[in-house]
Amino acid sequence: MSVFWLATRATGELALVLLTAVTVIGIATTKGWASRRWPESVVTLLHRNISLLSVVFLAVHIGTTVLDGYVPIGWLDVVIPFQSSYRTLWVGLGTLAFDLLVAVIVTSLLRRRIPPRLWKGIHWTAYLLWAVAVAHGLGAGTDRLLTQVVAAASIAAVGSAVLARFLTPHRQDDPLVSVPVHKEVRR
Repeated sequence: MSVFWLATRATGELALVLLTAVTVIGIATTKGWASRRWPESVVTLLHRNISLLSVVFLAVHIGTTVLDGYVPIGWLDVVIPFQSSYRTLWVGLGTLAFDLLVAVIVTSLLRRRIPPRLWKGIHWTAYLLWAVAVAHGLGAGTDRLLTQVVAAASIAAVGSAVLARFLTPHRQDDPLVSVPVHKEVRR
């Protein structure tokens, strides 16, 4: 076993755990589950910092996968989905998740310069990218037991957060309830 092989597996699993945490915290911020101990600003900062950390581990996962050379995965396979000759579907799903992540990152960096609905719409694809990343890990991973345990725990965590989201009373500004109606202000 090469160091690259070990690093690829470890960083892939850790990236999924971190993406799961980001997804759960993202759900928590949309519901306003802040408290005195965890004010919204702290939760938002935690969401952002864990997001950045997940990107770092994902970058190492991708880099070590390409540099390992044991399987024929090149740099184009990282950005163009479903073209890899190695486990085409599963590597392609990883590439698709990465491409969606890049879209979420870019629009988050431009959040103050783009329409809020555009940012929100693209940010909602984070749910899809998380699910695609789980599928990628299950299909492309070679450490079956570890991957299955991490995937099951991730699915349970996000599933619980989504369930709690729908069972918790809605806030007025919850995007799932309604689109805010702007009233004209008379002067």
